[in-house]
Amino acid sequence: MHRLPALLLFSCALHAQTADRSASPPTASTAAPPAHSSTYSVVNGELVVAPGLRVPNGNVPWALDTINGKQVLVPVHHSALTPSETTARLQATAPATPLHATAPVFFIHTSDRTENSGDSGRGTPTGWALLPVKVESGSRTVSRVKFADVNAATVCAEPVICTQAEALSGGWLRMMPRDPLPPGQYALVPVPRAATSLSPLAYDFIVSVDAAAPKDAVAPGQNLDGAGGKKHHQP
Repeated sequence: MHRLPALLLFSCALHAQTADRSASPPTASTAAPPAHSSTYSVVNGELVVAPGLRVPNGNVPWALDTINGKQVLVPVHHSALTPSETTARLQATAPATPLHATAPVFFIHTSDRTENSGDSGRGTPTGWALLPVKVESGSRTVSRVKFADVNAATVCAEPVICTQAEALSGGWLRMMPRDPLPPGQYALVPVPRAATSLSPLAYDFIVSVDAAAPKDAVAPGQNLDGAGGKKHHQP
C-alpha cells in the first residue's frame, strides 16, 4: 500500500445535514465490500476495480455501488457552484447521480488534475473533500472548505466527512467514507491549494436504497469501447 502525499489525504467529520438519522444500519446488499490496493490493476489504461469491472476513463469520479446485490460502477456527474463567503450553492436543483451503497467506494484520477475545465480538468493538483449537501428552501449548498482541512495537518475537520484514502497505480486515488452514509445528498469537491481559489464544480450524488438504477451504470463485463458507452461519460 502506498502512502498518500499530504495534499491528497482527506479529513473527515459530520454526517449529512439532510440525512435520515433513524435509518436502519446498512445491509450486505447496500454496502460495497472493502478492498485493498493489491486487488486493483491498470490494464490498457483502465483501472480494474472488481472482476469484470473497469473504470473506462478518468473524466469524472466513479463510484463502486451495489444494486440488487450486484456491484456496478457509476460515474458521478457534476453541478456548477456559485460561491458566497462561507458556502457555495449548487446550481442544479437535484443531483444527477443516485447511489444505493451506504459505503460507496470512489475512484478519482488525480494525475494532472485541477478544477478549472470540464469534468476532470488538467493542471495543478488539488485536495478532495466529501461534504454533506444542505437542502433548505429549495436551495442546495455545501460549505466552503480550506485546503488545510483536507491535508495531513488536520484530522476530521468539520464539515468534511471522514474518509479513508489510498493511492493506487496509474495516478488513481481510492477513497471511501469511514462510516456508512445516512440517506441524503453529498458532494465530492476538489479543493485547490490556492487560498483564493474555489472549484467551480461539485460532483454531487444522493444516497438512497430506493433510488432507480442509473442509466449509465457499468455492469461487470460491459464493453464501453464504442461511441455509445463513451457518450454517457463525457461532460
